[in-house]
Amino acid sequence: MRPSFWAADTFRFAVTGQGTHRFLNRAAAAGVRLRHVLPEKDGFTATADGPDRCRLESIAQDGGWVFTVSARRGPGRRAETLLQTRPGLAAGAVLFVVLLHFFGGFVWCIDFGAMDADLQPDLRALLADCGIREGMRLTKPLLQAAQAQALRRSETFGWISLNFTGGCLSIESTPTQTQSVREETPRQALYAKADGEILAVEIESGFPAVQVGDSVTEGRLLAAAEKLDRKGNAVPQGAGGRVLARVRKQYTAAQPLTIEAALYTGKSAEETTLYLPGFTRTAEPEAPVAGQAQTVWEPLRLGRLALPACVCRTTTWEQTTEALTYEEHTAAALALRACRAALLRDFPDAEIEAEQREISAADGQAEAAVTYIFTANIAVRP
Repeated sequence: MRPSFWAADTFRFAVTGQGTHRFLNRAAAAGVRLRHVLPEKDGFTATADGPDRCRLESIAQDGGWVFTVSARRGPGRRAETLLQTRPGLAAGAVLFVVLLHFFGGFVWCIDFGAMDADLQPDLRALLADCGIREGMRLTKPLLQAAQAQALRRSETFGWISLNFTGGCLSIESTPTQTQSVREETPRQALYAKADGEILAVEIESGFPAVQVGDSVTEGRLLAAAEKLDRKGNAVPQGAGGRVLARVRKQYTAAQPLTIEAALYTGKSAEETTLYLPGFTRTAEPEAPVAGQAQTVWEPLRLGRLALPACVCRTTTWEQTTEALTYEEHTAAALALRACRAALLRDFPDAEIEAEQREISAADGQAEAAVTYIFTANIAVRP
């Protein structure tokens, strides 16, 4: 039988002939470990491992001794029987091991771990741009390049790691943690950026020039950046902090009743691409359209079993530019929203106490004028 079937066996053998003690010396010199050596009338018997059988037979042949196997134990005998009676099982087992080793280098599934579901599609698209998806053979340089690209292109992750083991690409990440670093206060004064009544003076550095209850006008000094000491010498110190005031200010905005806008027509087209190991097939839409596109990656599964394949679906919704006409009350609401946005752009921390609206429609547009009474920080550097 083939020696490979003896590899997991142990066997008992006998050696007969003249000077069998020299056989033991040669076996020891060849590194063969013999066990349970017992002398016999014209030789000896011993036990050895299956992989040493060929070397022992060669030593016996070179020395002119008779080598006889008397007993054999181990799975090798069962493997021989199985191979002789059912060779297809053995061939299938060998093919399974070969395919398991070969396909182990392909991506079968992508595990995003504890990552938020909202972040997974963006990272999916990033991996696809790097050429990583189910069904492709992943190499270490490609994995390292994708990880570096993810760190460069995304401001969402403070740390991200891509690990590939046994066909599974595992992604571990931590969110970005922003730490504000307070800059040194410049040697500048603070001035009012709007008229108002001072409600609170929260100056952290510099020298206050107003107090609670004062009425200030736009451009008035709120905190000085230097002060004279008793000797008349200037003591510089950059002004910083907040000055809260109650402000009354009006904002205006206009919204045309008719505008040109990109509108959906209701038509869509879908392009589907199937990715398999070494094979790609794309189904083009019968009538392509131009407009807003959305790409979705779907891994293929057979029940709970992940397969080394995926489908990419790109759906495009047709858009066309047409004239859009607003009703007067809708246009007025958009104008009011523009006024509110302008207020918050100028005073991000504004807290509105009251507002007075004036709305009119003329010359094909709705106009809004809103007078706000609000509290906010009015301190600003020049």
